[in-house]
Formats: sequence, structure tokens, C-alpha cells
Amino acid sequence: MYKVIIADDDFLVRTYLKQMIDWEAHGFTIAGDAKNGKEALKLIEQERPALIITDICMPVLDGIGLIREMREQKLMGHILVLSGHDDFAYVHEAMKLGIDDYLLKDDLTPENILTFLQEHLKEAGAEQELPVSQEELAKIGKAKLQEDFFAAFCQGKITEAELPTSAKRVGLPERFSFAAACQITLRGWQVRRKQFTDEDLASFRQAFSEMCQTFLGHQQPELWGQSFPVQVEAGEWGLLLVFPHAVSQAAVIQRLQALGQKLSVLAKRYFDLPLVLLLTAPQTNWLALQNAWQAMAERAESLFYLPQGLYHIEDLPILQTQAPSVEGLSVEELCEQLTKTPLTRQARMDFLYHCLADEDAAALQALADAESLPAFLAALRTKLTALQSARQLHPSVRQALTILEGHYRENLTQAEIAAAVHLNPAYFSTLFKKNMGKGFREYLAELRITAVKKRLRNSTERIKDIAATEGFDDYPYFCRLFKHLVGQTPQEYRAEP
Repeated sequence: MYKVIIADDDFLVRTYLKQMIDWEAHGFTIAGDAKNGKEALKLIEQERPALIITDICMPVLDGIGLIREMREQKLMGHILVLSGHDDFAYVHEAMKLGIDDYLLKDDLTPENILTFLQEHLKEAGAEQELPVSQEELAKIGKAKLQEDFFAAFCQGKITEAELPTSAKRVGLPERFSFAAACQITLRGWQVRRKQFTDEDLASFRQAFSEMCQTFLGHQQPELWGQSFPVQVEAGEWGLLLVFPHAVSQAAVIQRLQALGQKLSVLAKRYFDLPLVLLLTAPQTNWLALQNAWQAMAERAESLFYLPQGLYHIEDLPILQTQAPSVEGLSVEELCEQLTKTPLTRQARMDFLYHCLADEDAAALQALADAESLPAFLAALRTKLTALQSARQLHPSVRQALTILEGHYRENLTQAEIAAAVHLNPAYFSTLFKKNMGKGFREYLAELRITAVKKRLRNSTERIKDIAATEGFDDYPYFCRLFKHLVGQTPQEYRAEP
């Protein structure tokens, strides 16, 4: 398996390169990445890669300087240079130093990378293939040990006697003066997760973990840290933060505040996701830190009621196990009452079963699982308003709506629905518009468009096929109607994040 080193001062470029192709499937392993030539040179000396992908313009030591150093030290390896449109003079210099090829960053595509690999490495013969070393196998083993350690740590399963030695075994500090742990929860994650394939999720997990680790690496030697997944499916990560030189708990708390703010900025910049950060208090030994994590995890449900930001356990609201009485309240008064009375998830479920008894159980569970109070209240308002409206409808109109919900994809006419509810078509038309505030055809069109919108966001089917399945036989008419009702074309709507 060939080793690859990536050198570029742009974190996003490094991340993109690592995720661009399935390197291992093509016989390669990313042995490391660096943000300048000096860091890259050290990695090359250690790893002896078969391929170096390097930017031309980097701080500390640029790409030209890196290649010169490699030649002087007789460090072997194929070299692919990345450049911008204005870097041709540097590229020319690099070519004289004996690089294999160069790519403009505008041409950085999976196809071009694979073409380079095929031409310069795969055809060079199997004798050039560098097997994974024992050191690399040890690294892989250590990563698995760390994953197991943090899983047991989060569950509180490691005993006091085992904690220091277990930490040392996986490369973590055996002892420390002060340390804290942080649980990271991504807001907006539920929407993002629905758009991800399993492969997308794996790439995101790698990219997010690398961002955290790169951020922590920049804090040394004042801080040593390690990121770890908690529940990636739920958008939760953890950070272990060790302060080797801190002299007081107050100094650690102040530093934690600054770190949380910086990390939030990075997550928003690179992933467009706000963070909720929940911190333990600084602790002086592993057992105390594990107990603090447990205490924090037990209260983490309370984050549902807090906006993005950084919190300590004492900032969390106390959750009530019983919902307040809401009899006779309007929708807005009810939502205000829920805002003032933080509830456990089970209490929210009990409340929903009471208020929305006729609703499907799966829909109620999805509503209770909203990731934050604003999302919960917005969905609840919609449900309650619809319920109140339905209760005020004429029985024949309610019956018609039930028929439409189950058969809106079919070629229904107003006369057919009127006959189904035993009303004269003209009277039904007047009654429907009076109750619904819109005519039958308009309501049916909006019902179908709503179904199309949902599928545009949740599937990769052809738009024409989706429209036909949801009841639109005339595709040009569908496109005009969609633009009229939504304000965008179907293509524009699907492309939105």
C-alpha cells in the first residue's frame, strides 16, 4: 500500500484531498498532512511516502523549498504540485527540480487525481509499492484502543485503579494538574444528517474530527487535547482538554471559555453548523473527570432548552417530569407556558399524547425528538393550528380532506369528491372555499407541491419522475406552478442546503 503526504496551508484543501477519492480502495493510505513545508518535511522523513502532494505557496517553507530539501536529503517519492493561475514561474522552477506533474487547483478533481496515480505510480510496478509498516499498524491499533477507552470512559465503566494505566496505554497522560472534558452538540444536525449518505457521514466524521484535532494541536504546549466521537449519528463529539502548566482552576475556566468561542467560530466557518458546548469543571485526576463527565451526561438532555453557546453544568435548567396544565390556553399561550417549564423528553411525550391524541405515534415521537425548543415549538404550533382548524371545519369538508390526503396523487375532480361526500358540486365548491380559504383545485395543487418539495430534499430521483408520481402529468405546467407557489424552480429548490 502506497503512503501519501499532503502539504497545503488551506485546511479545506487538505480535507478535500483526503475525501476526494477512496484512497485505500485504490491502494493508498494518507500517512499525514501538513500546513507548511517544514511540517511536511518532518513527515516525509518519518513516513518515507511514495507520493507527496504539495501546494506551491505555503508559509514557513514553501513548495519549492520543500522539494529542494527533499532533493538535498535524497528523500525519494513522486511529487504532484498544486498551483494557482499566477504560480507558473514557481511551477517552472519545480519542474526543473524534477517533480512528476502539476495541477491547477481549479482542475483538482477525482478524475485528474486518479489519472495521475495511474500514470505515475500504478504503472511503475509492484516493486515500488510500500507496505504498511509495523509503526503504522501500531498507530491503527492505538486509534482503536483510544476509541474503546473513550467509549468506556463515557459510560463510566473504567475503575479508579484502571483509569491511569488505561490512559497511558493509549497515549494519554497518566496524571495531570488540571483537565476538563467537553461535549459538543451540533445544532441543525438533524436536517444535515438527512441529506447524508453513509459515505457522506463517514467523510463528515473524519473532517470534523480533524478540524477539532488541528485546532487542539495549535494550542500546544499550553494545552493538550484529544477529540473523540460520542454519538456521531446524533451529532455529538467529545473533547479531552489537559492543561499541563495551569496554576489555578480559575485560570483553566477562563481558558476554556476562550477555547469554546474559537471552536464555535471554526465550526460555523467550515461546516456552517452552530455548536452547543457543555463543559465539566476542571478536575485533578481521571476518576474525578470520569465522574464529572457522567454528571454532565445525565444533565445533557437540558441542552434542548438552551441556544448555541458554551455552558457549564450549573447553567442547565432543572427539567420537570410533569407537564403543566394547559387547558383553555390558546396556541401561543400554551407555547409560552412550555418555554417557562422545561420538561424531560418523556414529559414532552406525555404532553403531546394529551394534546394530539389523534396524531400518529411515530409523528409524535419525531416531534418530541426535535433537537431544540424553537424547532419543537414551531412544529407544535403547526400541528395545533391545523388541529384547531380541522375541528372548526364542516364535517363534509373534513371528510373531503381525508379523501384527498389518501388519494391526492390520483386524477381527482371536484365533482368526484363532492359526490363522495354526498353534496351538490356547486354547493361543495362554495363550502370548501369558505372553510379552507382557497378553492379545491388550488388546495389540491398545493398538497401535491408540498409532497414534491419533501421528495426533492430527500431523494435523488429525476424531478420529472417525482412530479409524475405526485400527480402532475403535465411537466411544463408543474414547473410553472412550482415556480409560482415556491418562488424558485424545482432545480433551485433542490440545490439549496
